[in-house]
Amino acid sequence: MTPEERDRLAKAEQAIVDMRDDIKAIREDCQQLTKALHMGRGGFFVMLRLGALLAAVGGGSAWLYDHLR
Repeated sequence: MTPEERDRLAKAEQAIVDMRDDIKAIREDCQQLTKALHMGRGGFFVMLRLGALLAAVGGGSAWLYDHLR
């Protein structure tokens, strides 16, 4: 192995080590984004159910008011 090849190999190994750290950071960011997405999805479905409940209560009270008047 020539000194040039050894130097290129050392640089490639260092680049791989640096990429591992970057990939680890990207994975952590993706996990945080996934957690936020799941919390947002859960909040959306809670608000959807709450809105349906309020619409049903509002519609029922409007029907009751209309029929008892």
